[in-house]
Amino acid sequence: MLTMSALWNYRPYQRAACIEIGRLETIRPISQAAHFHSEVQVAAVSHGSRVYRTPLGEFCGSAGDIVIIPAGLPHASHGDVAAVVTHLYVPADHPAAHGVVVPQIIRGMRAQSPSEIIDAVGSARRGGDRGGRSAAALVLPQQVLDQELAVGALAKQLGYSTDGFIRAFRRRFGMTPAAYRVAQRLASARAELKQGSAVADVAYAAGFADQSHFGRLFRRAYGATPAAYRSAFVRT
Repeated sequence: MLTMSALWNYRPYQRAACIEIGRLETIRPISQAAHFHSEVQVAAVSHGSRVYRTPLGEFCGSAGDIVIIPAGLPHASHGDVAAVVTHLYVPADHPAAHGVVVPQIIRGMRAQSPSEIIDAVGSARRGGDRGGRSAAALVLPQQVLDQELAVGALAKQLGYSTDGFIRAFRRRFGMTPAAYRVAQRLASARAELKQGSAVADVAYAAGFADQSHFGRLFRRAYGATPAAYRSAFVRT
């Protein structure tokens, strides 16, 4: 669970409004729950280290490294004492992020500013398809995104027992179908908050039991409260 020993600051990138910046600073090891983004996540480690666990393996970036996570790929993370990491969330169709289909690490770039990080990613060779698997190949059955369809009913539609489907889904995507659905709701809520929607309205629209429940899950995934995240993009 994320604690107050970690500080996340989110903000838009002034030179390119389509890119979001999230800076993480920790004073003790912390972890974040599995989640995903609609953008390519680029993590430049300035101090310490950060490990990103994905269905395609673990990727550990140390000081000076850049870890790239494809759009839509579930990942959890944990890190070192006194780690400092700058995260950029870059649209998948951005020239620098085009063609990112597997996670990869760019070693020893020591890029500091957002522009340096973007340039490093844009000039990097794209990683190969790790054993025939890529983020694009991790195609979800569309029914999984139907929040109203019970997992047992979905399993039956796809020819599985309930337990068998959950196990197969976890092996492929790194989380259970129920956890994936929560992550999808959180990702949608994050986009709504960024557009200025009220926290209470977002929590209700996303189907969370109450605002406090939504807030706890949001913070575990993204390291900030919904209100703090929203305030970084909405000027009142």
